[in-house]
Amino acid sequence: MNETTKEPFFTAPWPAVVLSGLILALFALQSQFDTNGDLVYMLGLNPRLLWKYDTYYALFTTLFLHGSWIHAGMNAALGLAFASGVARVFGTRIGGAALFYIYYLFCGVLAGVVYCAIFPDRNVLLIGASGAISGLMGAAIRIGPGYMLPFTDRGVMGMTIAWTAINILSAFISIIPAAGTIAWEVHLIGYAIGLLTIGVWMRLFRPRFFSA
Repeated sequence: MNETTKEPFFTAPWPAVVLSGLILALFALQSQFDTNGDLVYMLGLNPRLLWKYDTYYALFTTLFLHGSWIHAGMNAALGLAFASGVARVFGTRIGGAALFYIYYLFCGVLAGVVYCAIFPDRNVLLIGASGAISGLMGAAIRIGPGYMLPFTDRGVMGMTIAWTAINILSAFISIIPAAGTIAWEVHLIGYAIGLLTIGVWMRLFRPRFFSA
């Protein structure tokens, strides 16, 4: 009789699990204590206000707010799915986890900066971690076994085309009922940031990855 080793059903690294859980926990607190939406208006990202009143803190605080349970749940689920691959290559020790979270914030903040630079006069309120999550998605799709997949890789190109199409479609129809208006441009910007920067981050902070 041959003995087989059972693989654990749930193998997501703990930094990804914590990130996903944190998104849900923070929205639970938001929905409990911010019933009037005052916190959203104070800490959400408005491109016009960012440049006019220097509300740069909103680039960071907006990542921890969401508009509904559907919004938070989708980001938590996508985060768990795509953050896992990125968290694994950074490592699950404290230093690796710290790099993972810094990269997550980097993608989210930079996505907000680029969006506000492209649309400086838009008087809209952006909330959510979608830019950061999309950054992890773009990063995850390029990670191969010890190397970065080229932009021309079939899987990378296929995911990029699919994600672009989904988000452009969401600009015209509501794909997720009750999800509200979707800042699809932020999703694409965040995805591009992850796609373009993960290789540089790995070279700088995890060079051993390329010799695996």
